[in-house]
Amino acid sequence: MTNTFLLLLVLTGGLILTANHAHAVDIGFSGFGTVAAGKVTSEADPPVLVDPVSGAEYDNAIRFEPESLIALRAVSEVNDQVTATIQVIGKGAESSDADIEWAYATYRLSAETVFNAGRFRLPLFYYSDFLDAAYAYHWIRPPVDVYSIPASTLTGVNIFNTHYFHNVGLTTQIWYGAEEKEDDEVVADITKSQGINVILDYEWLRLRAVYHTIRISLDVKPILVSSAGGLIQLDPEPSEGKVEYIALGFMADYGSLLWRSEFTHIDSVLNVDTEITGYASLGYMIGRFTPHYTYSFRDASPDTETHTVGVRWDFKQAAALKVEYSNSYQDGRDETPPTGESRTEFISMALDFVF
Repeated sequence: MTNTFLLLLVLTGGLILTANHAHAVDIGFSGFGTVAAGKVTSEADPPVLVDPVSGAEYDNAIRFEPESLIALRAVSEVNDQVTATIQVIGKGAESSDADIEWAYATYRLSAETVFNAGRFRLPLFYYSDFLDAAYAYHWIRPPVDVYSIPASTLTGVNIFNTHYFHNVGLTTQIWYGAEEKEDDEVVADITKSQGINVILDYEWLRLRAVYHTIRISLDVKPILVSSAGGLIQLDPEPSEGKVEYIALGFMADYGSLLWRSEFTHIDSVLNVDTEITGYASLGYMIGRFTPHYTYSFRDASPDTETHTVGVRWDFKQAAALKVEYSNSYQDGRDETPPTGESRTEFISMALDFVF
């Protein structure tokens, strides 16, 4: 964590020093950050994973590292039609280092259509594009039961179009690319990553649908196991197959009322069971406060459902303080081998800001 945040602080200082010269090359800088803390309040519970990408998790001690982060973004106008964007983010999670999360070029084909090439965030969820910029939403984090896909970025191309039919807006995004992910246990080679995202806007309503497919190859790294003759190395056979992802979303902002809901369906030849997830969240803005309640579920192995209550306080411009309590129930009785039932409670607090 220390090295990550030192690097980001150095980058921040460098940007401040060069800000006076940025206008000469038409570079705009912005950023966001989170300082968060949390702990599991129920006894003898395993750590609670809150970010499958960084590996962030909470346990029975108060932790600040898991969800604290800072990010810097630079956008350069190459000419009237071309821009270049880069975003560097550092997360406090122990398994995460400062990373170039976005690095892509944008070519504006028309007033309604843009073409992007490079590394960008996969739009699998409604909040994918600003998932780490928690100031953009009312929770400390989106429901983990749903936002639990470890592959969040893609290197490739996409085309983005927005068109209005009177007071109805239609946004379409199509992408294609590939990515490789590696951790301590497995190397995942993702190819033929392609999909479409369609968003329909009408006054205070927003509807969203996503279809995405990939071809994935999993190569499990060699493992050491004990035997009568000592340690021996096992080399598991690699596996590969197609993964199909479908998502639907319904959002509403009606006066002070806020509604968010998403549902996903994942079908993979690598898994016997189909995974279905979803959430529904209701909030109400009272001045600078937004109390909210969220129910989420994950129909997989094990089955999970979570209730979350919280409040967001916009106490200053570009800064918000959030507090949440979550109660999660896991049912692993149908697993092989069965893991039984368990319930986990945890609380968290976060300060989110943009600059």
